[in-house]
Amino acid sequence: MASGSPGGSVRRIHWGGPRVWIVSAVLVLTVAVIGVIAVDRAAIGSAPAAQGGPFANEVASVGQVVPASANSWQVAWVTPSVQLTGVAAFDPTHVWVAGSDGLLYAWDGTGWNVRRLDDDIAAMAAVNQHDAWVSSDDGIRHLSGSKWSLTSHDGTVTALAALDPSHAWAASASGILAWNGSQWSLAYAAHGARLDAISALDASHAWAVGSLPDGGGVVVAWNGFEWSLQASVPVALSAVYAADARHAWAVSREGSIYAWNGTVWQLETDLHQQLTAVAGTDAAHVWASTSSGQVLFRDGTSWDVIYHAPTTVTGLAPLDAANVWAIGFDTVYGTQTPGSSTQAVYNVPGF
Repeated sequence: MASGSPGGSVRRIHWGGPRVWIVSAVLVLTVAVIGVIAVDRAAIGSAPAAQGGPFANEVASVGQVVPASANSWQVAWVTPSVQLTGVAAFDPTHVWVAGSDGLLYAWDGTGWNVRRLDDDIAAMAAVNQHDAWVSSDDGIRHLSGSKWSLTSHDGTVTALAALDPSHAWAASASGILAWNGSQWSLAYAAHGARLDAISALDASHAWAVGSLPDGGGVVVAWNGFEWSLQASVPVALSAVYAADARHAWAVSREGSIYAWNGTVWQLETDLHQQLTAVAGTDAAHVWASTSSGQVLFRDGTSWDVIYHAPTTVTGLAPLDAANVWAIGFDTVYGTQTPGSSTQAVYNVPGF
């Protein structure tokens, strides 16, 4: 990542040779999209029930490869005691991770370009390598071209979603904020709910999910003009992914997976374990993860466990059916399909 942003310095870490190296930084890897908003069921109304500082020296060791599953999932990198909060992948040689201590890493296929921002990164949303947003206690920072700038002082933002340089949303304690290309404004007031995730499909379709004080869950939808409560469900929802206007999925910490069919949200399955993330590339390729480390894949008809990571999995970033990145507490995972473009990444010496 280029220099010139507030907070400081850029440092490059190369992979190669030994399997242990010194990283002059407190490693942090992020993308989960998590947001908190306080709420009151009466206030939202009714909805149909769903059918800059110095770097510290630290040693990071290459993750041990675990037995690969049918589609060759493996540990890609293990960091030392780092809270990972999100991941964004643009192509096999351009992947970003971020997390605690305000560090953001950009993988370019041969090494990590490291930038320190001002504070712990709580959420990240990236359109491409030149337009991205991160949130921290200081507020929301926007990368435009090669420069990061502070665009909001709201330090409560913990969920972000972005479509392009002029369309982005953030969940905060005050509600859902909308970015119009130059500033943030309140687009949906918080009335007692806690929104934990946002998925934006296009300028006319976006969804946010979360929970109510009574333990139930909510789905709030954007129709191109306004945000409104679309559905309520019996359990709190923790993540959401929209494939198209008629296919979206929301997951709960209780194990429920709800599906949107273009008309209503319905319970699709109940796995009876904590679900932490859901993401996909289209309606026939959707992944979900659990706190126990399982990665599940939906091929258009059913959910199947395709990988069991040694640690919890908290974030997913699929590029296509054969190229998927994921993060756990301190670990980066990925797929390696023989003959696919990911081989160029995972075959880098020392990675």
